[in-house]
Amino acid sequence: MSEEERNIKIISVDKNAIKESPDHKEIWVLPFKLSRKPDESWERNFYDVYKKNPNDVKRKVNIAEDYIMVSITATDDLQKVLDALKIDVVKTNTICEVNFQKKLQLQQELEALKKKQLEIMTKFKDDSDHLQF
Repeated sequence: MSEEERNIKIISVDKNAIKESPDHKEIWVLPFKLSRKPDESWERNFYDVYKKNPNDVKRKVNIAEDYIMVSITATDDLQKVLDALKIDVVKTNTICEVNFQKKLQLQQELEALKKKQLEIMTKFKDDSDHLQF
């Protein structure tokens, strides 16, 4: 899977799924559709990035399947909310890509170590055939 395929993007709003919050009057839940369902690692990273962002359009967010559900009010500027979320999604993708590259490097180092161990083991076995007792 290429980096482009691993990256998640906000691709639309599901207009038919906009609903009033069951918890609070005058709060609405706006579902932003993602390009794919994020895995648990991406979700954890997103929540961390979102919490740390000092943006003034902070709203309660929840990831459900392939949606980011955002609690909004009638006075919110939806474009500002979307723009802030897009920045957080890009930051999350960056963190996930760095983590992916680190994992890939560790896997390559582990494979190289296994290969070296196999070579050493083979050498010991070959050398032991020539021992004189």
